[in-house]
Amino acid sequence: MFLSRIVPFCIATAFTTSLAVLDLPNAQPKVDESYWNKALDSTWQGLIRRNIQPYSAGVGLIHRPKSEAPGDAVSEGVGYGMLVSLYANDQASFNKMWDEANSSMWGGCYYNWQMSVEGKIVGRGAASDAEEDIALALIFADKLVSAGKWQPYTSTKFGYDYKSHAQKILDCMWSTEQITSNGILAPGAGWGGYDFVNPGYFSPAWYKVFAKFDSNGDRWNKVVDKSYEIISKSPGYSMGMVPDWMTPDGGWVGSAGLGYNAYFESKAFFKDAIRILWRVAIDAIWFDEERAKTFLKNALTFINSKGGAKAANFYQIEKAGELLPPEDKWYDFNNSKDTTTWRYRSEHSHLTIGMWATAAMAVGEKEDRIAFSEEMGKFYEGGDYFGLAKNETDALEDTLHNEMYFDQFLAWFGTSMMSGAFVNVVDAIDNPKTATVGDSSSLTKPVVGIAEHRMARVVGMKISHLDGAVMMSVPEMAQWRIFDLNGHVVATASGKDFLWKSRGQSGIYVVKAVSRKQSYSRKITVR
Repeated sequence: MFLSRIVPFCIATAFTTSLAVLDLPNAQPKVDESYWNKALDSTWQGLIRRNIQPYSAGVGLIHRPKSEAPGDAVSEGVGYGMLVSLYANDQASFNKMWDEANSSMWGGCYYNWQMSVEGKIVGRGAASDAEEDIALALIFADKLVSAGKWQPYTSTKFGYDYKSHAQKILDCMWSTEQITSNGILAPGAGWGGYDFVNPGYFSPAWYKVFAKFDSNGDRWNKVVDKSYEIISKSPGYSMGMVPDWMTPDGGWVGSAGLGYNAYFESKAFFKDAIRILWRVAIDAIWFDEERAKTFLKNALTFINSKGGAKAANFYQIEKAGELLPPEDKWYDFNNSKDTTTWRYRSEHSHLTIGMWATAAMAVGEKEDRIAFSEEMGKFYEGGDYFGLAKNETDALEDTLHNEMYFDQFLAWFGTSMMSGAFVNVVDAIDNPKTATVGDSSSLTKPVVGIAEHRMARVVGMKISHLDGAVMMSVPEMAQWRIFDLNGHVVATASGKDFLWKSRGQSGIYVVKAVSRKQSYSRKITVR
């Protein structure tokens, strides 16, 4: 049995003061590093609270609360969850997720791709993107152990360590034909490859890491080359896009028999395809890959021609970069019977901003990086999730309509590229770098004078510290705002009095109250 299919949102109104994101100095491009690292920490905790803790079957796994089979767990989520827990420096969650996946989803040579909310395998076969993501996470975990940053750990299911299981997965990807003899990454075990591919799975940076780790490493070099060869044949290559599904020679495949995410006859740059930006951007940043940079320059040129960060969205390919049809809605997940939860497929959101931002981080200029960081800032309200708490327009873009799974991970990956946290762990440890200073946008401009002197105009404002709250009062009706030290608004209210429930939000804040006659400002410390 599971505890709940309706997962409560844990909305925090300010950052915690702790910072758990893996700290490996690096020379990668960055923008608003400290701001986004705090957000990464907070949103990972939100994923734990929403997508892991409420479920009693598959304990420790990432679950999809609003999928077409609500509460299920998929191998993709294992891969994403292990990557995020690694970069969040959360070995306990990493181990628990790995152990549970080994116990409940491992099929002998790969992870079966879907488990129901009751804990039964309902989708058999491999999803190759999950296999490669899990393998990379294990390789990086092994490196953290060898560097003394993580503790050695042995699987409770198999009795072997990170390194041994990573090698097992890599060998199985070849023996089960998740990779064809000529180096094509197939979408599943013996399914696709020669006939069709999902290019959003292609991860050439991963394959370069595998080539150095694998006892038979040379075989991965042809997977790198074949991936770029297929990408170059994409009908959307000149725009820096690929379709969700295509043939290896660049042809359309339609939707018959493809099942998942074959929307628009697979001719759109939609949810599967958009991940190519992130996966290829990593190769550009980690390995200075020219083929990656050429593709990403096409992408950045295209999105800038549409308006830059504000235009981040899914696009048609066959119709030369038009947006998806504005009337198209997604009905088959997020409670298909509840019309209030349906959402448009066209989507300017934390998901699309995060993915397009990776191109800006890899090949863009300072103004590109800043623009995407500021645009992402509009979809992060300081809590434990990416996205908007309440829909303010007709875009249906808020936590009611968001999937609260896939969107959270893609936003996390994009943001971790902005902060510089998503590093090549092996290289960062074997070849230590001096950390570079990144760019700063309006998100990280400090409130003037906060640290240097006491705030003026405190006369008339009364502050009382209570158990888990702060009571603030002024003589007349006022608009209240509370800022953290990055200048980010963490709470608002109206009236003469404001009871701010501050439990768990220790730190220094600036309180401002503005009435028709006067403004009040005061610095407070919450312990």
